Amino acid sequence: MNNKKQKNIKIIITISIFITMVLSLLFVSNYLGLEKIYQVFDKINSSEFEQDNKEYNMCIHFLDVGKADCIYIKCENKNMLIDAADKDVSSSVVEYLCRQNINKLDLVIVTHPHRDHIGQMADVINNFSIDNFIMSEIPQEIMPTSTTYKKMLESIKNKNLKIKLVHAGEKFTLGNLKIDVLSPCKQYENLNNNSVVIRLEYGNESFIFTGDAEKEAEKDMIQNNLNLKASVLKVGHHGSSTSTTKNFLKKVNPQFSIVSVGKDRNKLPKENIIKRIKKSGSDVYRTDIYGTIILKTNGDGIDISTERRIA
Repeated sequence: MNNKKQKNIKIIITISIFITMVLSLLFVSNYLGLEKIYQVFDKINSSEFEQDNKEYNMCIHFLDVGKADCIYIKCENKNMLIDAADKDVSSSVVEYLCRQNINKLDLVIVTHPHRDHIGQMADVINNFSIDNFIMSEIPQEIMPTSTTYKKMLESIKNKNLKIKLVHAGEKFTLGNLKIDVLSPCKQYENLNNNSVVIRLEYGNESFIFTGDAEKEAEKDMIQNNLNLKASVLKVGHHGSSTSTTKNFLKKVNPQFSIVSVGKDRNKLPKENIIKRIKKSGSDVYRTDIYGTIILKTNGDGIDISTERRIA
């Protein structure tokens, strides 16, 4: 037998072995629960690879940080961060930002000083140059006394950062990104309702980030006749029943709704809230299911990709 024939036979045998292995793997996966394998195949068969070859002017990263919030936004040459997760999660916010080749944040927003929103904020402040730092004004009687909050304030002092306290109705820009402050409309009796709620607008697309704002704050935003229409809603309070009222959801009317959530004793997100969102016609993306969720746009249409944990 000549060398050419031997080579062809080897190729045929190799291909046959590979096909047999794949078919066997798919067959036994039904019995072994190999869900992670399908995660890989889902990405291969999705449109994400086509999206990766397209350049976007704006990307919004909803980090997979459990029942906590951390959102990194890049719009053209500007970098923005909303909240900084909890301190006791495996995901490092600083590490994630470093992987995005960031050395400066043009804007940092602390929605409110609960630990699951400021857990790693001191680390962020210590590791990056920050141009603008925004918070809401917290009533003295509910001012936090936690170590996490004190560490954040200490880092702010050490870096000589100036805190801008914002209220509903304020407007400003970051490059070509329009930013409207929707809340707080007044000072509330709990920290969640004092959350900074903002609406970002880029081209024809808009995004609302609610922090943990609850029903009272949502009601005030509606009564103040603010522009609540948005393409994307960051669902309030991790999908808790305290937020995302029917009236508020109707006003926002989002195409996509993002829930930042993980395993929690309160069993979030609540089933009635997810049903309500889906009934409104919005697609729901949850970090506990999809991992980090990345929205990409050039100001006209939104593409979504996800980074699920395989390991």
